[in-house]
Amino acid sequence: MNNIDDVRKHVMEKIESADLISDPFDHKFVENVFPDDFYQKLITNIPEKSNYIPIVETGSVSPMYSPERFIFNLLDKNLIDALDGKRKEFLNDLIKLLLSDKFFSSVTSQFSKSIDNRLANFSEKEKEKFGTSNFRFYFRSALVKDFTKYSLGAHTDSIAKFVTFLFYIPSDNNLQKNGTSLYKPKIEINHDRHFKSEETEKFFDKIKTCPFVPNSVLIFPRTSTSFHGVEEVNIEQKERNLLLLNYFFHAVK
Repeated sequence: MNNIDDVRKHVMEKIESADLISDPFDHKFVENVFPDDFYQKLITNIPEKSNYIPIVETGSVSPMYSPERFIFNLLDKNLIDALDGKRKEFLNDLIKLLLSDKFFSSVTSQFSKSIDNRLANFSEKEKEKFGTSNFRFYFRSALVKDFTKYSLGAHTDSIAKFVTFLFYIPSDNNLQKNGTSLYKPKIEINHDRHFKSEETEKFFDKIKTCPFVPNSVLIFPRTSTSFHGVEEVNIEQKERNLLLLNYFFHAVK
């Protein structure tokens, strides 16, 4: 299956048919999200680590973020153009698949209740930054490599985040215990700061960890309760490969 429209249709149908899970917050975990042949091409065309940079050097995350995460920005044309022809062609097709209005509409409609509730209850900070109607959005997408001792305490993401996709793209099941954990606060928490690992253990109950299995994706809209993180990964120098897609609110000028 090489036609990008057919691949996009397959992905949308898999996401639409997956169960919406509400505990501890609205999310979907979808396996076999890409067609098998497309997924094999995806893992074959992942760039080498030398093409990535530490995420803490990008200015897109807080200093609390783990230095063990490396990122390849799929929207950086210079990075794409520097790759060999086959990788360049495939990743350009991947971008076309993910960054489409049809895909955006399909996925966000799956979380309409949670999204509508957030928009109806914007904080004063959110109203000031994004307004109260006629919202505009932008996208970011990147390939990620995590290495040993990578960890991430409970957090909800920045208020600019709208919807998050974490595509797990390993070549086998060896890292299935190293997925994203979802948390519920033990006490009322009214702020969106990033919690340290020891604070996560103290203030949160882990509800589940999504298995880090090939060709799967975790999707959730950002809310004031979408606490998630990654317990320390100690994987003997093995790479933990992901594909990130994030929708953001565009600040109103």
